[in-house]
Amino acid sequence: MRSDLPGPGQLLFHDCRPQQRLATDIARPVRLLQWNIERGYQLPKILAELREIDADVIALQEVDIGCDRSGSADTGLEIAQALQLNYVFFCEFEELHSPARDARSQGGGVHGNAFLSRFDIHDARIIQHR
Repeated sequence: MRSDLPGPGQLLFHDCRPQQRLATDIARPVRLLQWNIERGYQLPKILAELREIDADVIALQEVDIGCDRSGSADTGLEIAQALQLNYVFFCEFEELHSPARDARSQGGGVHGNAFLSRFDIHDARIIQHR
C-alpha cells in the first residue's frame, strides 16, 4: 500500500471551508444527506446533485482514494473542495490491485466512508466491529 494513504481503521481530515464560510449558527433546520456514491464513477453528476441539495452534513459511502478505477483520485476530498466543506475520511479497507479485475473494478488504493460538514468536526472515530 502507498505510504501516503490511510490504513484500515485510520482517519484522514481535510478542512476545505474558507474562513468566511465557517458555520457557527444557521437560521434554518440542518439538512442531512446520506449517499452511496459508488466510488465516484459519476463525480460530475454527484457534484451537481449535491450542489442542488445544499446539505449541511453529508455522509458518503463507497469513497475511493488512490484506486485505479477512480483515476487514483481522492473522491471525497474532491467533493469537499468543490463544495468547500469540512471532510473526514474513514478508511474501511485497502483495495488491492489485482490482474484478475477489469479496469472499472481495479483497486490499488483505499476504500471507505466519509462525512462532509459545514460545521466543525470533533472527536471523529472508528469503532471496530467485533
